[in-house]
Formats: sequence, C-alpha cells, structure tokens
Amino acid sequence: MLIIRLARRGRKKQAFYDVVVAEKARAVQKRYITKLGHYNPLSESGKGELVIDKDIALKYITNGAQMSQTAARLFVKNGIKEAGKFVAERVTKPKKEAKKDTSEEEAK
Repeated sequence: MLIIRLARRGRKKQAFYDVVVAEKARAVQKRYITKLGHYNPLSESGKGELVIDKDIALKYITNGAQMSQTAARLFVKNGIKEAGKFVAERVTKPKKEAKKDTSEEEAK
C-alpha cells in the first residue's frame, strides 16, 4: 500500500520535510517512490511553506494512495480538497468543571 507522508530532513532544531510517496511498510527515511515536494515550517514567520506538484499528488490520491494525518491537513490547508477525506476528527477530552460552582452553593 502506498502512503503520502513527510520525511524529515534538516539539522537539529531546523526541521525541513520532503513530501514523499512510499510503501507503508518501509522506514520513513529510507527508500521512497517519488518526491512530490517539500514543506518548510520555519519560513514565512512560522506559518510554513508547502511546495508540491499538485497534478502528481492528485494522481496518486485518485489511484488509492493513503495519506498521513499531517500531510492531509497540509494539503487541505493549501487548497487540495481531495485530501480532506483522510483528515480524522481529533478527539478532545472534556474540560473539568470549575470548583467555584460548589463553593458558591455552600456559601448560600
């Protein structure tokens, strides 16, 4: 099975990622099939810069390649709507109620 994911490069505390298509069973840093582009999270004042070949990426998505959550979120953020089906809803814990409510009731 093919997967579109990020492969980290760059130095310590200066991350730089390649957007690659690889076999899911392979290690992230080893062999990949093709490089779709790159992502630099440190550019543009921390907003990040994503440069990809959209035509090739769409070809792989329509032919059944899966996407990692991070790659899918980056693609949707940059205008590739087909990647939206790979974005899963994040599970959040419910917030605990404040103890002020109990202390106010006891005061009455």
